Amino acid sequence: MNSRMIGSGAETLAAAYIEENGMKLLARNFHFGREEIDLIARDGGTLVFIEVKYRFDTRRGLPAEAVNKTKQRSIARAAVYYMKTNGLLNSRVRFDVAAVLGDEITYIKNAFDTTSMRL
Repeated sequence: MNSRMIGSGAETLAAAYIEENGMKLLARNFHFGREEIDLIARDGGTLVFIEVKYRFDTRRGLPAEAVNKTKQRSIARAAVYYMKTNGLLNSRVRFDVAAVLGDEITYIKNAFDTTSMRL
């Protein structure tokens, strides 16, 4: 199985998790140039941008550790574009990470903050 298929499986697991936990899935694999947001959802009045990271084991570290500052900036830039193109610039926003290790998901709400970030 290639990495794209594995990633898609992890995204499907994360999408099911967020829906089971009361969020409404709005989009999958949203692209803005080379930037991508894995999942976009609504949690009540909050727009949620979700990065899904998968690891088979911990030899390369925990999945959430892969969401470094560079990746966070990339997600934030794509989020701004999504909000602009959908008339959602005044939305309350949250950035979450769905860390999948094997077949176990750890969901991290407010995984990072973009207020001091230069986009």
